[in-house]
Amino acid sequence: MPTPPCTSPSQQPAYSSWMRYFSPAPVHRRLGLVCLGVGVQQGVLPVVGPRVLDHHVAVVLTRGRGWFGHGGRPAQPVAAPALLWLVPGVEHHYAPDPEGGGWDESFVDFTGAGVGAYTDLGYITPDRPVVPLSGTTGVQHVVDGIVRAARRGGPLLEVEAAAQVPALLVALRYARAEVSRHGEAVVDALARD
Repeated sequence: MPTPPCTSPSQQPAYSSWMRYFSPAPVHRRLGLVCLGVGVQQGVLPVVGPRVLDHHVAVVLTRGRGWFGHGGRPAQPVAAPALLWLVPGVEHHYAPDPEGGGWDESFVDFTGAGVGAYTDLGYITPDRPVVPLSGTTGVQHVVDGIVRAARRGGPLLEVEAAAQVPALLVALRYARAEVSRHGEAVVDALARD
């Protein structure tokens, strides 16, 4: 459900937020990965946490800077473009820098039996919760697809959104700053060339 822009005391919009959460049925969960939610937020967002979730969230920063604390470690600075991994059972706490005009983010909540395989393959990096990205165009294309499905709704929503989660993980892997456009480590490509 769309959330109206929140306002500061001066009545200037401080941030805008749109999000939608899903309730996949047990049959959807048999797909291996399911999308639990999607959102797009812009501006001086409120501080998140500290909190602990029971599922994964990929938070993609497309503009701005702020800080991120994870697993009881001290908060570290983050700057877009970047990926923040929120993983089950690990406390996290983050916010944009209000002095810099906040940040723009999109997020996708997901879970499922397939998470373990994607983690083992290096697509999800719980031990590296802040991942610099070289860009977000491909990632935003996938997120936009989930947003369109959520806005449209209908009987295909849960499957359509679930089908986009693996595409999101692949797009995030390609978007990593240390990965070339061919999907190989930049260091390996430089050594070969």
